[in-house]
Amino acid sequence: MILRMQSLLCGALLLVCSIVFPKAFADTQFRIIVDASGSMVISDPDKLTSEALKLISNLAPEEHATLGVWLFGEEPRVLLPEAPINKETKAKLASYVDNYVTQDLKTDLESIIELLLKTPDTPSLSDGFDRHWILVTDGMVDVSLDKDVNEASRRRIMTTLTEALEKRGIHLHTVSMTGYTDEDMLKQLAVKTNASHTEVASPEELLDTFDRIFAQADPAEELPFEGNTFFIDPSIDEVTLLVFHESSNVTPQLLKPNAVNVPLVSNGSVAVSRTPYYTLVTITSPESGTWEIKNVDIERSSIRIITSLNAQATKISPVVFVNEPVFSTVGLFESNNLIKDPKVLDLMDVTQELSLITGDSRQILEKQPMIQAASQFKNKVEKLTTEGNYSIASKVDGQTFTRKLTQYFSVFPAIKFESANRGENFVAFSATPTNLRLNTLRSNVKLELAYKNGTTEVQEMPFVGQGYWEKVFPIDPESVIRAKAKLIGITQTGIRFEYESEPWTVERKAAGDVTLSKGDQVLSTEALTALATTNREVMPVVVAPQITIVAEEDVETEPDVTEAAETDANAEPEVADSLPETPPEEVATFGMGDWLLYGGLNLLAVILIGGGYFVYRRIKRNKQNTEEIEVEDDV
Repeated sequence: MILRMQSLLCGALLLVCSIVFPKAFADTQFRIIVDASGSMVISDPDKLTSEALKLISNLAPEEHATLGVWLFGEEPRVLLPEAPINKETKAKLASYVDNYVTQDLKTDLESIIELLLKTPDTPSLSDGFDRHWILVTDGMVDVSLDKDVNEASRRRIMTTLTEALEKRGIHLHTVSMTGYTDEDMLKQLAVKTNASHTEVASPEELLDTFDRIFAQADPAEELPFEGNTFFIDPSIDEVTLLVFHESSNVTPQLLKPNAVNVPLVSNGSVAVSRTPYYTLVTITSPESGTWEIKNVDIERSSIRIITSLNAQATKISPVVFVNEPVFSTVGLFESNNLIKDPKVLDLMDVTQELSLITGDSRQILEKQPMIQAASQFKNKVEKLTTEGNYSIASKVDGQTFTRKLTQYFSVFPAIKFESANRGENFVAFSATPTNLRLNTLRSNVKLELAYKNGTTEVQEMPFVGQGYWEKVFPIDPESVIRAKAKLIGITQTGIRFEYESEPWTVERKAAGDVTLSKGDQVLSTEALTALATTNREVMPVVVAPQITIVAEEDVETEPDVTEAAETDANAEPEVADSLPETPPEEVATFGMGDWLLYGGLNLLAVILIGGGYFVYRRIKRNKQNTEEIEVEDDV
């Protein structure tokens, strides 16, 4: 009886504790996959991958995210078992990542992905948590000396394993350390799983890449920099500065509004984490006013805040298609209630800045004011024509406060257009969706064929059961054809856009084999000459990504100036079409047989003419005699 009472008492105490002190559940899972092949010693000599791993753990709020680190090479292995991010996990990570060895001779990516898919999630994760995995590699699939074995492993990664990642909603961000990686495979893994692909030119760019991935996984409200200053208003409860600097010899300086220097050591309301490359400072209940920061790289740095007066924006898909419009709406909230007072909203100046991200730098493409409508601020990016990683930063200036929201996304083509020989003289063209955001049932793909005689033909590409469009047809001898796929795409949310693929060139000499190439890279001189009548485009030049940003209300009525400029620039010159050269006539030479045949034909012609004249005279004479007889009878 006593034991029963004790168990009931313990159960009651546990219930009370769970209500009064509810257990924190993590809402984001970070799993980091690091290449441990020997070449990483060259690609990352200072082990900045380790610093990037520490950055993720330092940025994440304690107990609100989990982190695990795995290595792969000849075989997969665990470096840091997945656990909630806290002081203990950070200490383990710091001791592990500084001492791991990269000397494997192979790169078995397939095995590590299979292992992670089978590894159970930690119990500390909440329902509906987000999965963000990050793959860092500097090589290609290399499991054997046999190329066929490597290719088979690569195919399984791009098919079976990619489908498994998609089904579980895993975002697999891929980071390429060199230009020798399998870019097609890494890009496909990223775009299929609604993640980002980044090629870093130097190890230092890893820090910016991991910072961006974390911001994409766990968006936070920010403050904008005004030069090297920022303004803290009374509604801000906590501020976190992530500032990058050149080396450990540089010491950042943080000044309060009263110009007093803030010691960069952890004490009381200040928490500091310092590395040779960045400094992370978190201040609770910061003083209101204008703060100043010195000796840092402002363009790479950011200020995250916790506040009751916050700006919120509509979510942008992590993957946006080439030429797809991007809609954005920003609203200001106080204690999670939308502010609708026109007097307050009229005082606000809201702008939006679109940037292309390359490594640790950002190229600002456009800066536009957002238009107020229905107590919110709206804007539309008409289209982005260049692949890459982008950010849209919305800045709110409310006179007495400022806010900033940064959203990251990647731009990829909606379809992958490929060609393949199908035996003998048959060629198959296929257009495969790159991401499930494309509504294949409502979208349409046409195949445009340009022939060497200057004619163009457009054929419908049927949608086959395997989930892609395909067209198969024979190639006649002496054919040169340029083929493009033209997509009229509809996203799952009903947004319409158009896309034209890179061309493929098909060439078949006489009755020989068919050769396929992208563009004109391996065309013969004869093929290039034959296609001159259908290719009068201007030679390509390197330009900034072409974009158009207009207010949403003016989309249907305001002419697109950028597109008009593009049309003029790409207009064909008014010149006559090139005509194929007439082959020179051969000089005739006659032998004896030719002379006899020639004379006989002439003699036959004379006989026929003479005979015809004789017959004509005979018919005419008979007609005259008949008329004379008829006259005599009448008399």
